[in-house]
Amino acid sequence: MNIEKVPASHGLKWLLQGFVLLRRSTFIWLLFVLLLWGMVFVSSRVPFTGLLLALFTPVFLAGLMIGCRALEKGEELEIAHFFAGFRSNTLNLVTLGGFYLIGNVVIAGLMYALGGSAIQQIVVGEGQNIDPAILMQAIGPALVALFAGMALSVPLTMAMWFAPLLVVFANEKPAAALRESFLACLRNMMPFLVYGLIILVPLGLLMAPFDLAHMERNPGLWAVALLMLPSIYTSYRDIFRVPAPPAAQ
Repeated sequence: MNIEKVPASHGLKWLLQGFVLLRRSTFIWLLFVLLLWGMVFVSSRVPFTGLLLALFTPVFLAGLMIGCRALEKGEELEIAHFFAGFRSNTLNLVTLGGFYLIGNVVIAGLMYALGGSAIQQIVVGEGQNIDPAILMQAIGPALVALFAGMALSVPLTMAMWFAPLLVVFANEKPAAALRESFLACLRNMMPFLVYGLIILVPLGLLMAPFDLAHMERNPGLWAVALLMLPSIYTSYRDIFRVPAPPAAQ
């Protein structure tokens, strides 16, 4: 597929267009986010369910993107769209989930190797009032581990951003979808920078009053996710120059 390079201002455009899709069926979008929250909540408490969630996240995301396309056609958004990814290309979508899971395991392992004990020491030390001088010595390795994890998470996110859409809409194989998604994000770093900055400000304001150690309980995170989900579809349509469905035209 052709990958277009779009202006930086399109980072805002994707969010505005996504908000239009959100307004067309706000109640159903809220239900979608509640379903996602429920799955994350369960996976944080039931052993091994987190692995299943990672594998099937691209499947659910593909279903939401199919719902976005239905909205553009003038159709109704339905709860059934949440599971629409199970009707086509499911194996390829689960394979994407496998790639994402492996990538996160590798990143977590590297972070632990670089400074896992230091991070654990800081977390435990804050609760047990350990000597501040000892905690200060642990800050350096902990920051190295955190920055390394963030640096590696960016290319992984770039590879996954469009991959489910390329699989479900363009019938791409997982490896090709990951590659094209990464290249599309790389070619459009400026609009994604604008997009990220716009997202980070409300995210920081909404998350600040809450416990960051338990992300699944943080309503600010889910409020931002509500806006981000349809904007993934609008960014895909813009960068890959996907024509609008006939009804929208």
